[in-house]
Amino acid sequence: MVWLLTIGVPVLSNVAMKGSTVVLSLYALELGAGAATIGILVGLYAVFPALLSVTAGRLVDRRGYRVPLAGGALGFSAGLLVAWSWPTLSGLVASAILLGLSNVFFTVAMQSLVNRVGGDGARARNVSNFALAISIAQFAGPVMAGFAIDLLGHRHTYLLLALLPVGTLALLVWRRRELPVAASRLRGADAVRQDANGVRPGVLAMLALPALRPVFATSAVAVAAFDLYSFFMPIYGHSIGLSASGIGLVLGTFAAAAFVVRALMPSLVRAMGERRLLARSLWVAGAAYLVFPLVTDPFLLALVSAVLGLALGCGQPLTMMMCYDRSPPGRSGEALGVRFTIVNLTHLGIPVIFGAVGAAVGLAAVFWANGSLLAAGGVLGDVLERRVEGPSP
Repeated sequence: MVWLLTIGVPVLSNVAMKGSTVVLSLYALELGAGAATIGILVGLYAVFPALLSVTAGRLVDRRGYRVPLAGGALGFSAGLLVAWSWPTLSGLVASAILLGLSNVFFTVAMQSLVNRVGGDGARARNVSNFALAISIAQFAGPVMAGFAIDLLGHRHTYLLLALLPVGTLALLVWRRRELPVAASRLRGADAVRQDANGVRPGVLAMLALPALRPVFATSAVAVAAFDLYSFFMPIYGHSIGLSASGIGLVLGTFAAAAFVVRALMPSLVRAMGERRLLARSLWVAGAAYLVFPLVTDPFLLALVSAVLGLALGCGQPLTMMMCYDRSPPGRSGEALGVRFTIVNLTHLGIPVIFGAVGAAVGLAAVFWANGSLLAAGGVLGDVLERRVEGPSP
């Protein structure tokens, strides 16, 4: 039952993580923090992923999946319990750091696992399953957090979320025999392919590969925009008077739309190709971001969020598959780690920079700047892809 590994394992921990970003923003506002401070707090989620993603990828390649997945799930619960037991801005700082540290090992291991389990023939299905699991989490996490805040308060919502990764640990123990061996333990043809690999280890060597450069560039823009929505939407919703549950529902429409487009993604890829689909999704997302600060009606806000979810829902699974497929033999974990490093460097900088911009000139400028960045990312990715693949037919 591969679906238990590709959907069941990631979904519970990611519900906790996605819910925590909503609680973090709204709890920080409750404690008196401004947009710039919240930007720093959200940026802390990305500190360790930016520093340790390549290390995590090499660990997965050499040692396998059990330790990083189980350790990540335990770390999620611990990070959420820190915020529950230490209900101050300092506690939120410690919680965000621990959650980010746990996320780097868990996510890099999951991304490598779904591309390997079941063999090459099952890769598209498994990656689609994983993307759907993330969409479920991006819907359930914010909605669950929003209603829990209204019913239980911010602090006890952290305690509720901390229970979810325990289910991840239970599934890992139950299905542990289905986890593939580490890449370093492969034999036969796979081992020959690894020995033939002449690519030097390290971030710079991966960045030098022409086939991977467009993947890294577009994934940084697409995935950062996806996650930054979770940061900016609660602040914007709060500024126009939406309740916590209302904010959660609007965030849920975004995640529901992403779920739909990910379910349809195999057909979209066959119709348009990976390169064209990715570029056009970034352009549509850029347009939605430009419109977003002009809308205050909750129903229209949900509609714009749905368009944004449809556009950005393609980015993560597309770039993850492209990164795995184009990685040097036996080095997929490392390549995915480099991708995750670049993504999190973007996460680390943009919330801080855009949070400061929002505090200085208003949230509208933040949405417009991000929309422009998405459009530019679509153009840049398309240009780099053309150099690798040649013009589209």
